[in-house]
Amino acid sequence: MKKITLIIVFIYYSLQITNAQWIQQNSGIQENLYDIKFINKNTGWTLGDGGIVLKTTNGGNNWINIPNPSISAGGILSSVFPVDSNVVYVVGGHEVILKTTNGGTNWIIIRNGPNGLGTGFRGVYFLNKDTGWVCGSMRVLRTTNGGLTFDSAGIFWGSLADIYFKDFNTGIICGDGRVFKTTDGGMNWFNTNVPLQTAAMFLRLGVANKQYVCVSGMNAYGVYKSTNFATSWIKTDSLQLPGAYGMYFLNKDTGFAGNALNMLFKTTDGGYNWKQENTGTGVVAQITSVYFLNDSIGWYASCAGKIFHTTTGGQVMQITNSNEQIAKDFKLYQNYPNPFNSETTIEFEINQKGIFRMEVFDLLGRKIEALFIKQLNAGKYQYKFNANNISSGIYFYKISNSNSSITKTMSLIK
Repeated sequence: MKKITLIIVFIYYSLQITNAQWIQQNSGIQENLYDIKFINKNTGWTLGDGGIVLKTTNGGNNWINIPNPSISAGGILSSVFPVDSNVVYVVGGHEVILKTTNGGTNWIIIRNGPNGLGTGFRGVYFLNKDTGWVCGSMRVLRTTNGGLTFDSAGIFWGSLADIYFKDFNTGIICGDGRVFKTTDGGMNWFNTNVPLQTAAMFLRLGVANKQYVCVSGMNAYGVYKSTNFATSWIKTDSLQLPGAYGMYFLNKDTGFAGNALNMLFKTTDGGYNWKQENTGTGVVAQITSVYFLNDSIGWYASCAGKIFHTTTGGQVMQITNSNEQIAKDFKLYQNYPNPFNSETTIEFEINQKGIFRMEVFDLLGRKIEALFIKQLNAGKYQYKFNANNISSGIYFYKISNSNSSITKTMSLIK
């Protein structure tokens, strides 16, 4: 299929873009990347599909593909946790846990679970080289001896995506629309009751100062914030795009979030308000992970092996109300139900007669299906989209005419 670049247009606004402050680094791969972390400005790690593990020792100017036991199996690696320059833990599909004690020269498979759909670890967090937790398909495991043994630290219904501990006893995990908390090292967990308005999948925890927590994810339509380490929550309404897949906080005020449309957002007031960064990439690729060392130096990883780096803290887009022609042409609404199984309804409104097309794309920008191209009169319309012939995943649906386009995200779960 032909690859295309999607132009993302915001209703009611035009974007006045200045020079980009993000530079694409050469990863040397095309596989999707799911996590990125650095221990200093030079040494960092990223990983993803096909058992890929990449390491840099010069800030990402060069990324080295590190051989490891998961490459031959072709498994998915989901999360990396470098304790220091030598000790690094990696988790992924089939409940694999890898460890290196010499910076990636040699790897040990310290756990390899059953094969099969739905099995896998997605989150890992270590307090030191010996004590850590992993989470994934319906459970949490804990080790206190560097992975020689793991004990069960909770059984859950649903998938778990990210985990964080502020000390040996107190930690949180997120997953299927919930954030759980423990105060006894993971022996017992309780639901912290995030006030969700729709079904969502939380994918990343943004934690600062061991106290402030922000969480978002697939179909969350907002960021949920806690100032007391998940004891209570409020919803911030400023970040309304469906899905903040990568989230990272430097401190209680400054944080970053990326979404499935390669949009990166920054907050300087603890998550109450977000402004879009001008990445200047011109690429549609889901941002999966964001990591910053300080206010200036940061990276983000995305699908199709793309890594971007800034040394200036990025640059916020300047938004003006100079062009309202977009709103006069047409409007596109969120599909429902969302997520959906096989069929969903897409509503849109045409304000001026013209020729319009609607198309569906995957996360890599490949056109999956052309739904229609036809002349439409002014009015409101519904389109029933049947997805029987495509697999589960995140997709974009776009309506366009000769002047502009609008794109939204939908989630197919079979």
